Amino acid sequence: MLKAYDGPPRVIVGFDGSDDSSRALAYGAAEALVRSAELVLLHAVDDTVLNSAWGVVFDPDEIRAAAQELLTAGVQEAMALGLPAERVRTQVELGNPAAALAHFSEAASLIVVGRRSVASGERGFVGSTAVGIAGTARCPVIVVTSGDVQPAQRTGLIGVGVSTAAKGENALEWALQECGRRGGAVVVLSVCRAPVSRFFHSGAPSQAQQDEAIAITRARVEQMIAPLSAGHPDVPVSVEVGYGNPLDVLVARTADVDLMIVEVHPSFPTYSVGGITRGLMTHALCPVGTIRDRDSHGS
Repeated sequence: MLKAYDGPPRVIVGFDGSDDSSRALAYGAAEALVRSAELVLLHAVDDTVLNSAWGVVFDPDEIRAAAQELLTAGVQEAMALGLPAERVRTQVELGNPAAALAHFSEAASLIVVGRRSVASGERGFVGSTAVGIAGTARCPVIVVTSGDVQPAQRTGLIGVGVSTAAKGENALEWALQECGRRGGAVVVLSVCRAPVSRFFHSGAPSQAQQDEAIAITRARVEQMIAPLSAGHPDVPVSVEVGYGNPLDVLVARTADVDLMIVEVHPSFPTYSVGGITRGLMTHALCPVGTIRDRDSHGS
């Protein structure tokens, strides 16, 4: 169950001056305005910069000064977006960016980061900071990129991806809270995974078998959402169950929603997120939200 958040309304944005972090700043500023929250621009200098393999010694004070100059420009961006100066704060941390964001997540309504992709051959993968914070944050995390759907195209829908085991209560509860706060509707999405075999060729499931799998999944999802949606009677909730590759189905649906949020199930010691979540964070056409299945609070 999603924990209640009783701290000060605060939106934290990971900011490094890049285009994607500027997009995150714009998203975070809009969220801070809606929530009447403080906006914190956090810049973390990774340990690998401070501990050069070439034996170069960096002055932490110089690094902090350069980071603060960058953040000052970010404050000006936030003010241009409508936030008063007294509601914008900056923070410089020396250390791993994901770890720094996770530390501050305990007293935050929301974290927003840019979705920087790292090339690998002909494919791109979302960067380590976005993946790391998704698995460790105590509050919801939203990952954005410059390729996301623009505000003028918003539909009022929040998509919630749930597994065929009907796991995703925290993500659904958060989406219902958000729609209750600002209006909109929730569409709960689940996908029956098409079987894949490298060694046996017994043929694809028949249409009747596919329909049966979809019906069973729909029943599980509807059973899961019933008590949660009952607590938010003013929020329209619909259920969609697809069949095929879960990542392909969810990515295609991100063209039609304002935000896609999924529940993540990280485990010690790596706190890594699953392949579907990472793929969604990389290829989605809208911002992607993540929330842990335990030890997480709402916003």
